[in-house]
Amino acid sequence: MTIHRRRLLLSSTALGALTLAGRALAEPARFPNRPITLIDPFPPGNNTDYFSRAIGDEMARLLGQPVIVDNRSGAGGAIGAEAVARAKPDGHVLGLGTVSTLVANPAVNKALRYDPLKDFTPITTLVTLPSATVVLASSPIKTMDDLLKAARVKPESVSYATPGIGTAGHVLMEQFSHLVGVKFLHVPYRGSGPILNDLFGGQFDVASDNIPSLLPHIKSGRLRALVVRDTQRLPQLPDVPTFKELGFESLSFPLWYGLVAPGGTPHDVVARLHEASVQALGTPAFVHKAEAVAARCTPCSPEQFQSLIAQWLAQFRKTVQEANITV
Repeated sequence: MTIHRRRLLLSSTALGALTLAGRALAEPARFPNRPITLIDPFPPGNNTDYFSRAIGDEMARLLGQPVIVDNRSGAGGAIGAEAVARAKPDGHVLGLGTVSTLVANPAVNKALRYDPLKDFTPITTLVTLPSATVVLASSPIKTMDDLLKAARVKPESVSYATPGIGTAGHVLMEQFSHLVGVKFLHVPYRGSGPILNDLFGGQFDVASDNIPSLLPHIKSGRLRALVVRDTQRLPQLPDVPTFKELGFESLSFPLWYGLVAPGGTPHDVVARLHEASVQALGTPAFVHKAEAVAARCTPCSPEQFQSLIAQWLAQFRKTVQEANITV
């Protein structure tokens, strides 16, 4: 009897262990189970960096894992975007998606090694944010009319800086040039920080960039804003007209940032990331940071974000063809 009971006990114990092991294999590890890397395709201190770190801080608190911002700049954001596209699709590598990486660069550069519609899984848009065209406060150019007059006197005599070849700033500058019939000397950079340093040093005449990096210097009086790209005037810059007011409605739509994962990321992981990112956008800390730079929080579903990318990509490809924009 004793031997029989021992055998029965051992059998029950082994069966219980096998049951627990089978259950552990059947149930996937809770996501996330390690730190998340958020790849920012532009340098530290850039406009994207401001929002990458803001959303990363809030999502880390909600997900219970650190969110580490990894700045991988170069090629108008294409290097960082490709790193996201090639990452393991398990949700532990994300990317900050921008108009430059998901729309402008693919529309201009046929040599890109990623497809914006197939190689990424959209999570949500984060913010829309206006941009501005600026000159030094000491510049003789005081209005957009002054800028156009100066550019018409001698084609390519007015140097115009953007965050890089193939970026949204580049395409929009070329579109504006095409619409007004003037030619600027394009000066591409690797992000907002280098642009500001050289603008203050007098290395070029005019720059176009998103508001977060420009606003402090406009308010301090070091820069003069000629026009803003948004559907309405900014409360922070009430005296600066929009492109729409100047007769260029097609240039008035603000740009956007969003959150993407590699293509093929599982639906349950996407749902968890979407839930956390939308919650993060509603936190007082993130809302305050967005409002401080005239940005608007714009969460949407993954399907809506995918549709937005497709719509903007079609429009930019049309613009690139009409304006004959090349890399």
